[in-house]
Amino acid sequence: MNDYAPPRWAEFWLERLLEARDRETVTGDVREEYAESMLPRFGRLRASLWYLRQCLSFARRCALEGGPMGKLLIFNSIVTMLCSCWLAVMELLLRHPGFAVRTAEAMAIATICLATLLARMLHVKERSERRLWPAALVLIWIGGSSFIRNARAAHFEGYVFVISIVLVLQGLLMLGALGHNRERSQTFVGA
Repeated sequence: MNDYAPPRWAEFWLERLLEARDRETVTGDVREEYAESMLPRFGRLRASLWYLRQCLSFARRCALEGGPMGKLLIFNSIVTMLCSCWLAVMELLLRHPGFAVRTAEAMAIATICLATLLARMLHVKERSERRLWPAALVLIWIGGSSFIRNARAAHFEGYVFVISIVLVLQGLLMLGALGHNRERSQTFVGA
């Protein structure tokens, strides 16, 4: 049976993406399709890629649930994470005075955004999501203080302005969307 099983790590993530009521049936259906149809027809590598694609389709469905604020939170988390990673790389390359602190801030921001994405997509409990509220306050503080420092600086930098506004928005969205009951789709969308 193990020779016909999909990669364990992919099955693990699929189980985490699904709600408890869907885990057994959906995982079983996708596993059966993998073993009986995809593996004999395409071989292990292409069948595993098919299985991964199925997992990603459930991740997308999870990301799109939760109403407009939940969707905006997902989008903003991705944008903020990418921007903070870019900022960290640029700080490491340019090494202006104080780069170590700014790099650490950027990596902390990226970590908070990644935790937010995982919390939303892996269906963590409402109570666990609330643990991210202090992180939301940290984002608001970093964004607000960056905005104020930039406004007082002799040389105003537009990208710092944009990033600081996005950080404050990210924090506010987290406070508004995390830890509240989300409407979940009651119908199963087939793999």
